[in-house]
Amino acid sequence: MSQAIGYSTTPPAGSSRFSSTSLYSTSQNPSSSTINNNPNPNRRESARSSIVPIQQQLFGGSTTQQQGNVNILDRSINKTKNAEIALSTWAFLFAEVISYSQSRSDSIADLEKRLSTLGYDVGQRILSLILLRNTQTSNLKDPKREHRLIPILQFVHTQIYKYVFGKPADGLERSSEAEDEYMLILNESPLSQFISVPKDMSDLSCESFTAGLVEGVLDGLEVPARVTAHWVGDQYPDHPQRTVILIKLDQKVMDREESLGK
Repeated sequence: MSQAIGYSTTPPAGSSRFSSTSLYSTSQNPSSSTINNNPNPNRRESARSSIVPIQQQLFGGSTTQQQGNVNILDRSINKTKNAEIALSTWAFLFAEVISYSQSRSDSIADLEKRLSTLGYDVGQRILSLILLRNTQTSNLKDPKREHRLIPILQFVHTQIYKYVFGKPADGLERSSEAEDEYMLILNESPLSQFISVPKDMSDLSCESFTAGLVEGVLDGLEVPARVTAHWVGDQYPDHPQRTVILIKLDQKVMDREESLGK
């Protein structure tokens, strides 16, 4: 793995998840002609109390909260629910993730495994956050949990993928060759949009990160599966970046689905 993976183009500026603003104000008091060797001891305290905590500058808050430090754990979990981050920031971050993983991998398979592992951890955390927010929104202490396979896959296709990438996946299909295989269709994924893969690594799929993310979510929903990413753009001229996220379900999932269908 001699060549490094880099950008194919400079990622455009856009918006996707978080935004923040900061505001600073200063005041200047003209000096007097008399030097005071014993300054007012309360001046420092009054100046300190007038400074808005950095958490409030970045995330906002009520007027009463601005008078003291606010622990991040005390803020509402829905505070940044619809916030966004610049697409260029996301692209640079993911490129660095790939570069870091590549420098510690000795083969394409090892690199894809590392990306999948990172995605798995992200998927587990995203699922916990979304379920917690849904629980707070429904005002139910013990909301109904879905156990049927198709609604769970639709949840991944729509809510999970949209939360991460800003829109649902392009398709959800069942394999015609095996009843325990389903496919998430990605026509143009933002992950590989700005990644330039060397020719000697043409078999690499950066979407292994997405595959790991999906696997982490499914495991959290008690739907164990082996999830892998496969580039099929050579078969679709209109979508040269088209990727299939293949979901190979565990046999116990199929047995449970059969028992629930009776």
